[in-house]
Amino acid sequence: RRRHLGLGYSPLKQLDTANVGRLTIAWAQALPPGVDMAEPLVRDGVLYAFGYGDNVFAFDAASGRQLWRYQRQLPKGVRLDGRKTIALYGDKVYTATSDNHMVALDAKTGRPVWDVLLTARQGMRIPGGPLAADGVIMQVFANNTAGGGLIVAVDAETGKKLWEFDTVAKPGTLGGDTWNGEPGDQR
Repeated sequence: RRRHLGLGYSPLKQLDTANVGRLTIAWAQALPPGVDMAEPLVRDGVLYAFGYGDNVFAFDAASGRQLWRYQRQLPKGVRLDGRKTIALYGDKVYTATSDNHMVALDAKTGRPVWDVLLTARQGMRIPGGPLAADGVIMQVFANNTAGGGLIVAVDAETGKKLWEFDTVAKPGTLGGDTWNGEPGDQR
């Protein structure tokens, strides 16, 4: 998707309308069955991919050989969600988890570097994945009920929470009194 631009085409000059029909599959890997809509990331010859069930994989991009796999051990009763993305920043791969944590993995080994709970608010879920920028990892939460979502940011090196932002302004906050008296938990 060409970095943060999110474009759905390749600017590579080697691919064009005259030769794209001759592309063939070089290798394939099965991922765990379930909702899967993730976009893989490639850096330095390694392809990183999210797999259903809170898995992250690293494959040799040329051969498809699995280099490592991380699988989150979730508490009983946690509903599994698919993810659209994972993030790479520096020497770490970042993944959001179905139990609302952020995990930083060593990009070479897949070993966890840190693991932090982003929010304990009830009803929050993670439909997408993290975004990395300038040493900050940001994660958006959707709310299964009224009250709005949440954006949380942590330090990329330590996982220390830096800030959080409610996506729907609460009463008494900037913009929070523009809802014609609607209670904050019903917005």
